[in-house]
Amino acid sequence: MITVRRVIEFAAALSVVALAFHAGAQEASGASKKPFEPVPGMPGKDSVWVPTPFVTLEKMYDLAKLTKNDFVMDLGSGDGRAIIVAAKRGAPGLGIEWNQDLVDLSNKLAAQAGVSHLAKFERGDMFAADISKASVLGLFMLPDQLAKLTPKFLAMKPGSRIAVNGFGIPGWTIDQTEKATGDCGSWCTAHLYIVPAPVAGTWRLGDGELALTQSFQMLTGTLTAGGKSMPITGRLNGEEITFTAGDAQYNGRVAGNSMSGQVGGKPWSATKK
Repeated sequence: MITVRRVIEFAAALSVVALAFHAGAQEASGASKKPFEPVPGMPGKDSVWVPTPFVTLEKMYDLAKLTKNDFVMDLGSGDGRAIIVAAKRGAPGLGIEWNQDLVDLSNKLAAQAGVSHLAKFERGDMFAADISKASVLGLFMLPDQLAKLTPKFLAMKPGSRIAVNGFGIPGWTIDQTEKATGDCGSWCTAHLYIVPAPVAGTWRLGDGELALTQSFQMLTGTLTAGGKSMPITGRLNGEEITFTAGDAQYNGRVAGNSMSGQVGGKPWSATKK
């Protein structure tokens, strides 16, 4: 005997099937497909997507002294805003993003902003990306991701600038930090790092020997001359080098395996051994 309850249950089941069939038909025809809209916190290949506030991006590029002569890159570029903001300042750039929907959205937003001739986007792995052409990086990453990419950062041309939102690069002393104002919530802090020239090793300085140990842009070592050694401390700002030995302060510029400058109003030069 079929009860009223069974009839109701059967009718309800038919309704569910009908709705599912209708939804499937709409999806197949494209009628129900909505435009892709990223949601903060959505998972990605290596991390969740959290956008950098626009005012923080502006502060990051202010710190980097971004010009139209720079080439900007963003790794894990999300909706493309870091590259689009740079393009609005006249700087060409490239965003690397794993999610193809975000790449497509970035291209769409760049076109709407009138900067698609400057702002380009590619699908790719941010850890495998070639960043050698970049003079500025605009990044928002977790510390472990920044640490993984640090060897690539240090291989960039000396003087290249890395502007990051919020998190610092582990072990690397920040060159400059500033706070953005306005609508930036918890993500108002911008850090700047300037890629230093590689100078670790032994150098012939006049009749003496300069032994340098380098930790990012910070320098320690010894200057040995006339049978005497004295400790030195110093730092790099891209290719610019400054170090102190005793009462003498050396200022100069690094050019590959040579460097030169002034000390006490007199010229000095050194060649790497």
